[in-house]
Amino acid sequence: MEFEGFRMITGLLLLLAPAVAYLVSLPFSHRFTPFLRWSFRIVGGIIVFGGSSISLYFAAYTGDQGGIAAFFFQLFVIAAFALFTAVFFAIHWSMRKRSQKTSGE
Repeated sequence: MEFEGFRMITGLLLLLAPAVAYLVSLPFSHRFTPFLRWSFRIVGGIIVFGGSSISLYFAAYTGDQGGIAAFFFQLFVIAAFALFTAVFFAIHWSMRKRSQKTSGE
């Protein structure tokens, strides 16, 4: 016998996971330069909260097919935010290495 609430809990966790990851990443963004920090916060917030809102709309208003679309779109939001965060950390790392190289000369 399957627990029906398990699907709802899984959906809720998928919906909240990007927002929690975004909020957890905010203290680490203080290491960025001011331009990178504000870019990370604004674009990351748009990806996470905009994408989750679209996913919630799909799940709530478009029936069974929309629920499936919401699931895959939410997985896309999670992957996009993870890639976005990795790219920003790589940019920060390369900028820091370049500034160390130029200050050492």
